[in-house]
Amino acid sequence: MIGLIPFLIDDFMISQCGRSARNEVLIAESLPADFSFSIAQHYEDDLCRLVITAMAIRIALPLPDLYDRLGTHFLAWIHDHLGGMFTGATDTTRFLHRLPAIYNSFGGSAAGAGLPGAVDLVTIRPAGSHLRVTYQSQQRFAAFFASFMKAVARHFNEPIAIEIVAGDLDAAFCVFDVAVGEAARSPHHEPEGAALENAFDHAG
Repeated sequence: MIGLIPFLIDDFMISQCGRSARNEVLIAESLPADFSFSIAQHYEDDLCRLVITAMAIRIALPLPDLYDRLGTHFLAWIHDHLGGMFTGATDTTRFLHRLPAIYNSFGGSAAGAGLPGAVDLVTIRPAGSHLRVTYQSQQRFAAFFASFMKAVARHFNEPIAIEIVAGDLDAAFCVFDVAVGEAARSPHHEPEGAALENAFDHAG
């Protein structure tokens, strides 16, 4: 996968767990303690998943909760490094409509640099009062993307309901039905995260 996600995972480990704990996780996965992830590099998907799983065990967090924290960390990183993406985005829906530009730009840059596995596509379109979000990626990190959408909603202090309507969290293709604000309070929607937690329960 392109290096952004492993870079953010590494940054999260250091900031939240300390460098010593981070080094323990890397050593446990047969990586040198001084190993560092770069945004501009490509890494094997399986390696990144092993590091994420080892980190969840090390800090005693269920994987869905870890993804939620990583989503929040990613949003903070965007705020610090791509702050212009927040300009004029006054609510969750407006910001979510900017996600394709954010996400696809990383994949496009990596593909332009000739990095393998850098085929990513995120599309968002209105579906009545909801949004239909399509995630396609060889990286198969739909769970992380869903957690990032939840982080955006928390940033704007709005309720959000995310349901999977096609594909799954471990597939290269996943389609989400996303309701924000009043639409998320509709009685037929599960509470925030419930549908995704059920999907985690049934994933691989």
